[in-house]
Amino acid sequence: MSKINQMDRARLAWPVLATVAEKRQTITYKELGAHLGVHHRAIRYVLGPIQEYCMESALPPMTILVVNGSGLPGTGFIAHNRKDLDSGIERVWSYPWRQERNPFDFAAEGLSYDSLLTGLTENPDEAEQVYTKVKSRGIQQILFRDAVRKAYSWQCAFTGMEFPDALEACHIVPWPDATPQQRLDVRNGVLLNPLHHKLFDTAYITVRSDYTIAYWDPSASSRQHSKLEASLTTQLHGQQMRLPRFAKHRPLADYIEQHNDTLRSKFDEWKDFDLW
Repeated sequence: MSKINQMDRARLAWPVLATVAEKRQTITYKELGAHLGVHHRAIRYVLGPIQEYCMESALPPMTILVVNGSGLPGTGFIAHNRKDLDSGIERVWSYPWRQERNPFDFAAEGLSYDSLLTGLTENPDEAEQVYTKVKSRGIQQILFRDAVRKAYSWQCAFTGMEFPDALEACHIVPWPDATPQQRLDVRNGVLLNPLHHKLFDTAYITVRSDYTIAYWDPSASSRQHSKLEASLTTQLHGQQMRLPRFAKHRPLADYIEQHNDTLRSKFDEWKDFDLW
């Protein structure tokens, strides 16, 4: 028995919800199920990917339009404050959804999210092929995030933190500078908590090609650090980052060197550092 492709159902649901929004209406689980030819109890599995995409892409919470018999979104709806549903619905009604490309178009070819994710983790060299199949940047970034989370076994590479909702996939070569291959290559990712992700992206901290961590001011000469700040910055300097279990998922030296070359060229603080 073949596994149900929920992404294909999401592809079919997207234009239905766009039409509902255009008409400034809501739709019940049963009505949406009838459109898709599935039982209303299965609709939550369809709404999950749509909700996640809207949240990842900072779009209005489209799935707020799908309501139960009480006229409210189901318990799985988390994309907007449930105490102020009216403002969320108004945002969705007012948004020009027809101008948004259906992010789940890739599923029309029979591709599933799981198969794409497996491709990224099993064959990192083929990341560009996945990139060309998935046109939506939001879906691409969700795929990259999940591939990096899987590669790092859901552990922060700098701290070992394992809070699922507090782990983010950081690009070594940033998205604007990356090739199609690099944008989805799990080897161009480091799983970090939000603080270290921000510090990495803003040139306070980096990694060397030997996978040791480098902080821009290891002696704290610029200012005094609190004990907490020091534990998260200066005390990490020179420490080995936590690596993915499988060597094929580990950051490529070329990507690290490209990132650090940029630091050297843009920031005086890094010019004298040994980053190799």
